[in-house]
Amino acid sequence: MRIGLLIYGDIQTLSGGYFYNRQLLDYLRGQGDSIEIVSLPYRRYASHLADNVADALLKRIAAAELDLLIQDAMTHPSLFWLNRRLARRLNLPLIALVHLLSGVENAGKPLAWLYRAVERRYLQSVSGIIANSRTTLAQISRMLDGRLPPHCIAPPAADHIATVAADTLTERARQAGPLRILAVGNVIERKGLQVLVEALGRLPRHDYRATLVGRLDMEPAYVNQLRQTIRRHALNDRIELAGAVVGADLAELYRTHQLMVLPSAYESYGIVYAEALRFGLPAVATTGGAAREIIRPGETGFLIAPGDSAELAALLQNLHRDRDRLTKLSHNALTASAQLPSWHECGATVRRFLRESLASRF
Repeated sequence: MRIGLLIYGDIQTLSGGYFYNRQLLDYLRGQGDSIEIVSLPYRRYASHLADNVADALLKRIAAAELDLLIQDAMTHPSLFWLNRRLARRLNLPLIALVHLLSGVENAGKPLAWLYRAVERRYLQSVSGIIANSRTTLAQISRMLDGRLPPHCIAPPAADHIATVAADTLTERARQAGPLRILAVGNVIERKGLQVLVEALGRLPRHDYRATLVGRLDMEPAYVNQLRQTIRRHALNDRIELAGAVVGADLAELYRTHQLMVLPSAYESYGIVYAEALRFGLPAVATTGGAAREIIRPGETGFLIAPGDSAELAALLQNLHRDRDRLTKLSHNALTASAQLPSWHECGATVRRFLRESLASRF
């Protein structure tokens, strides 16, 4: 198959969604498929909307001579009307790859109604949908009033990263000193890092150390606000903003910490929770989104209410004091990681769906 992938920006962008895209493309290439990446620059929302009435993007896609086109659904502002022209002129299966609904991410913002209306129109224009979780698919179904096109669910995996030996977990969990907390996620408001800092501000400062890993350039105003909160609680020497960390360096952080905490307001899946389990790190997330598809509360981690720093503080205090419980959770996490999907399974699911979509065109 000659497959196109339409994205905004650089395919090497550091985020869970772009990482998923890269893993998927690697799998498809390994199966002998030809890949054409069609990248549009990030611009203002109105400029993206204007793509629908211009011919430039349509001509680029036509020139690629594709069998089908996967569209990262974040590009929906450029496609919600253009897709109808693409389908009519090129007879091309258009497949939306949905990592996170814009209507969810922008809920509560002044123009949320517009974002939701455009996204809904876009989802009505595609011939198929790939969702990254059951939670995401359920939200798409609600947005479309239950009228889903052909679809599949292909959750991300975590077997791209190393794991640890089970016999190291007990020593790590019971190691004396402050509880070592790791948070992995770009430093944006949705990731809930403010909640973690506020929780640590409620506790004896010498009982905890936290390393926050993730890009610091996406929402500078929020990063400044987070730094101010850290200073207000006098936690500068207890919380490190490490910036972006990848590869072996990230694996070492997973290996040397004792607990993963990312209290996001919403996650459409959460690859980092799956990564944490592979290192035997119990994961703390929230009930907002799909983390429940990875974490078994009380067994491999915990789900707290979004924004509840008091609940998080009480949980951290309990785990710091009860290292036997932390040890059991760590072993459970590592055992559960073996049941998570692999990237091969993810890719195979998507490729099978693409072949079915292509076959249905004839």
